[in-house]
Amino acid sequence: MLNSFIYWRATHPLVFISAHLLLGLGIEYILPKLENQTALHWAIFALTFTIVYLLFISLKIIDKGTIAITNTLILISWGICIKWAFQNKYHFQLPYPENAILYARHWIIDKVGANILNQEAKRFALAILIGLKSEMDKILINAYLQLGIIHIIAISGMHLEILFKNLSRITQLLPRQKIFLWVELVLLLLSVWTYTLIAFSSPSIVRASIFFSIYIIGKFLETPSFMLNTIAAGILILLLFDNDKVSNIGLQLSYAAVIGIHLLYKPIYNLIAIDNPIIKFLWSNCCISLSAQIATFPILAFHFHQIAGWVLVSNFIMVPLSNFILYGLGILLILPAQLSIASNWGSLIEKYILFFNELVANWFRQTNAGNVIIQMNHFDVFIYYIIVLLIYLWLYLKQTMYFIWVLAFICLYVVLKLFS
Repeated sequence: MLNSFIYWRATHPLVFISAHLLLGLGIEYILPKLENQTALHWAIFALTFTIVYLLFISLKIIDKGTIAITNTLILISWGICIKWAFQNKYHFQLPYPENAILYARHWIIDKVGANILNQEAKRFALAILIGLKSEMDKILINAYLQLGIIHIIAISGMHLEILFKNLSRITQLLPRQKIFLWVELVLLLLSVWTYTLIAFSSPSIVRASIFFSIYIIGKFLETPSFMLNTIAAGILILLLFDNDKVSNIGLQLSYAAVIGIHLLYKPIYNLIAIDNPIIKFLWSNCCISLSAQIATFPILAFHFHQIAGWVLVSNFIMVPLSNFILYGLGILLILPAQLSIASNWGSLIEKYILFFNELVANWFRQTNAGNVIIQMNHFDVFIYYIIVLLIYLWLYLKQTMYFIWVLAFICLYVVLKLFS
């Protein structure tokens, strides 16, 4: 077991680096705010300590146990320094073609407006395409919110994944020669980040863009792919540019959902053996939704103190149906205006959007969907994730020891709550 853990840690170094830096950022929130002079002294101490430590390593005068402990302390210290040194400001800012992005955004708005004439359908289309939902009906938005599917009309990794997958299918047709591999790399990166900027770089889509960029570059360089390492690399890049983004709720939910799906999907899916392809497809979608909800549940409960009561069922049914809208709008944008092709296609999308919104509204009215009130504090969130991690290890490694630890933590939590 120890050897397998050491191997896992060696193949996922960015997971440990980002985890300790985030722990340092978390400590900064707990400790009282320090003055700039004190923060500067801390940074100087951390830098000096790091240099001395690297010198000791080069001289080989410290043992492996000391190295592991010191690595942890140094990374936590640098996490604290990053937060203190760059409060309320960006670390770096990169220029981008603002005029070209605004032109592309206005072109999308004009193309949708010219081919989808119904105002409700047009506003929904612009919300799901470029995140422009300020003009949407508030009652309809509330229905999406109460059913737990508000992410359908919020630009997220789901939108970028559809774009990336379809572009990848097209670029796979190119010859597998070096020059065409370069063309594929540039085309995919350019498309991913252009869409991100058109959507005004919401935190969740920035996370997805960084993830796909690292994946694309790693694939081009033919390096081994470890999903958690890729996710951790995205966290490190966000810390480099703007560590305040880590506290963004949307970004926390986005990362939690991705990590939850990556870790929990297969163990949950393998619990039931299914041969029927249709039931297998439905069970797979259910497992994806369940994995994401398990991972995001404590964040929602901590920040909002409530959870949508119909979240599992609504995500299972409505998210696949919403994908047809995304695909339809994508086709609309590339159809020519000649011979009324685009207008006829836009009319079909308009009818489907109105049907989809009516389905959501009726579901909300018929079920009287409401929220389940759940309050969680920092300790509750910590215990919850520890228990989920132990359940994952139990399902993945098939060792009874982890299930015993799950029962022990649950009992400990219940006892602490009873006597608190």
